[in-house]
Amino acid sequence: MPALSIGGRAGRGEVRAAYVLLLPTLVFFLVFQYYPILKSIALSFFDYGLLRRHTPFIGLENYVRQFQDPLFLSALGNTLLFVAGCVVAGVVLALVLAVMVEGTGRWARFYRTLYFIPVVTSLMATAMIWRWLYASNGLINYLLTFAGLPPQGWLLDEHLALPALMALTVWKNLGFDMVLFAAALQSIPAEYYEVSRLEGATPWQTFRLVTLPSLRPIVVLVSITAVIRSFQVFTIVLAMTQGGPVNATRTIVYHIYEQGIQYDEMGYASAAAVVLLVLIAGMTYVQMRLDRER
Repeated sequence: MPALSIGGRAGRGEVRAAYVLLLPTLVFFLVFQYYPILKSIALSFFDYGLLRRHTPFIGLENYVRQFQDPLFLSALGNTLLFVAGCVVAGVVLALVLAVMVEGTGRWARFYRTLYFIPVVTSLMATAMIWRWLYASNGLINYLLTFAGLPPQGWLLDEHLALPALMALTVWKNLGFDMVLFAAALQSIPAEYYEVSRLEGATPWQTFRLVTLPSLRPIVVLVSITAVIRSFQVFTIVLAMTQGGPVNATRTIVYHIYEQGIQYDEMGYASAAAVVLLVLIAGMTYVQMRLDRER
């Protein structure tokens, strides 16, 4: 009995120590994560600006104005298109690449490292390099001309600018998603593939009936992170196109930056930020709900 009481006291002491260690983390999240979110929601109901003396309460006027503003509607459409393209292309390419890399045996670690280098490279530096690649006299147009094809104004054509930014984003994050898929592939028991081989399944049948079902949880995780990441695209837009040409690459985050920082419409920008928060939360919830139903 004394030993049990000592063990009980030790257990309660460990729980109290865990609470003490978690408290600073909780405070950090409250101050630097949740307070700005709540503050943005509050500001969205005011005609607020950093340089204004009077900030009257205007209720839902900022939200009504959002959906009557052609610039915001353009940013919303571009963002949804950007998210759809980057998520679908990024997840599919990362999965295919992970399967190919894991099939190289002892070279797999080398290839994983090689593809992961862009992930840890500065995004601004990457954007500057790709801006040169997309230039009228850049490498991509040089290769097109060499192949007998006409050069393209990648960042100057309103029909090509957004796909060009999608290609950069997919390339930049491909290594991160590939490493997640590679780790999941390594966790699939080898017995599954052995049974599949004994049953005479083709490589495609093995991939469809063994690999994909085993990867479903990581596919959901990668898709959710890709959705959140794509909705928050800003740096490459600022560095490469500034929302142009003709607002073809204007995204919600760039719209928030322009309205809040350049024009001092902080209340209006906060309303756009709340809309973005609702979109991200809604799409994340839908993805998780669909996976649960499956």
